[in-house]
Amino acid sequence: MKEITLDRTDYKIIQALEKDGRLSNTQLAESINLSQSQCLRRLRQLEEMDIISGYRAQVNYQKLGYSVMAWTLVTVSKDVPNARDNVMNFLQQKSAAISVHGVTGDVDLMVEICAKDMAQFTDLVVKQLYAHADVVSTKSYIRLDTAKQNGSPLDSI
Repeated sequence: MKEITLDRTDYKIIQALEKDGRLSNTQLAESINLSQSQCLRRLRQLEEMDIISGYRAQVNYQKLGYSVMAWTLVTVSKDVPNARDNVMNFLQQKSAAISVHGVTGDVDLMVEICAKDMAQFTDLVVKQLYAHADVVSTKSYIRLDTAKQNGSPLDSI
């Protein structure tokens, strides 16, 4: 894999867009004290290198009626070939499973779930996920509140 070398200006572009992905090139260039043409050239390079892989809105799902946010840890069968992939594919088809990650440790998957209510959450986790033939166990953690969201490891740069 080719090593990626970024300078301070590249990091400033990334940090500015992490804070506000809707900045126009003019606003971005101004905020980091760079000409518009140089800013756009660097931005395109960051996109081509897939360092900036996309832009999206940050949605407050609670305001849309989704009252349950949770993380469910899933352990899959070690005896079934492709069990992890089977469960991951199953979860990718569920809209309430908004992120699915393979993890190390005592469990195999960490699933972020956004549900309208406890009934929808229970249906997904107990009736569907836990009932999946390749799932050995699940353990869920319901979000109570949020102290920090969308932090960045680049904040200290």
